[in-house]
Amino acid sequence: MTNDLPIRFLPQQLPKIYAMLKAGVLSSNSLTRPSKLPAMPVRKDDHISPASDELIDAYSEWTGAPTARYRDTVPAHFCSHWAMPLLAELGRLAPYNLTTLLNQGVHMVMHLPIPRGMPMTLEGQLVEVKEVGNRLRIHMRIEASIEGLGRCLDIDSYAAVLLGPRDKNATSERVEPAFEATGSWSVDAKDGLRFAFLTGDFNPIHTVPAVGRRTATGSCILHGFGQLAKTWETLLNAGWDIQELDIRWVKPLPMPSGEVSVDVSPSIDADGQHALRVVSGHGMHLVGRFAGTKAAGAQAAGSAS
Repeated sequence: MTNDLPIRFLPQQLPKIYAMLKAGVLSSNSLTRPSKLPAMPVRKDDHISPASDELIDAYSEWTGAPTARYRDTVPAHFCSHWAMPLLAELGRLAPYNLTTLLNQGVHMVMHLPIPRGMPMTLEGQLVEVKEVGNRLRIHMRIEASIEGLGRCLDIDSYAAVLLGPRDKNATSERVEPAFEATGSWSVDAKDGLRFAFLTGDFNPIHTVPAVGRRTATGSCILHGFGQLAKTWETLLNAGWDIQELDIRWVKPLPMPSGEVSVDVSPSIDADGQHALRVVSGHGMHLVGRFAGTKAAGAQAAGSAS
C-alpha cells in the first residue's frame, strides 16, 4: 500500500461520506441549523454494520500493526470509520457551523475487544457545550456495544468552535515528566488520501494539496485520528497493552512528515497512567496519557511507516 491508493474501498465509504457531508451542509447554513442549544444531554443511537475483513486488514496494515494482531478483532481506533457519522449528527444539534469545528482530543476506555463480523450498537450523547476563554467546547460521548457481549468501548470526543482570534499569548503551566522514545512512524504526501479511502474522512485539508497549501503548514496535514492510530500501534509494537487513553492534539502534522517519535514516561502519575507525547521536527503534535502495562522484556520498537 506504500505507493498505491486503496481506491477500491470507496464504495464502502459512501454512506459515511453522505452522512458527514449532510451534517456539514446543514450546519453551515443558519436556516438549517438549530437556532439555540437543546436541553442536554441529548441522546441519539445508531446501529453499525460490520466492516469488511479486507477493509479492516488494509486499515490495520496502514497503521503499522502486524497481520496477526487483528485477525479476529477490530482496532479500537478504527472508530475513525464507524463513529464519525454519529459524532457529526450529535455535533449538528448545537447551533454552530461544523465546518469551523476543531477537534481537540479524545478519551477512550476499552472494556472488551471488538470482534469482527458483528454489528455494533452505538449510544451517543451531546453531553455539554460550554464557553472556555475564546472558544466553545463541545463534549460528545459514544458507548459501543455488541449484542450478547456488552459494552466494548467508550469514546469521549472534545471539539471546539473559535469565538474570536486565537490567544497567541496563552500559556499552559505543564510540568513535563522524563520521556523515553518507544518507537516512531512516518507518513508520505499520499497518506492523507490513504487514510481517507480507509475511513471515509475526505476533509480537503487532509486530501487536497491546493487546500493544504493555504494552511499555516503549507501542505496537507494528517488526520488527527491518523496520528492516533499510528501512535497506538507503535505503543503496541513496543510491548504496551492499552486499556485507556486520553490525548489532545496540539499541532498539525504536515505531510510528508519525516520521522515522528512516540515518547512515553516510564513513571506513572497519581492515577497510575503513563504520560505520552508525539514529536517530530515540526514540533509536538499530540500529548496525553494512557493506562497500560508493558510486557516483560519488551524493547522499544522500530519505525512503523
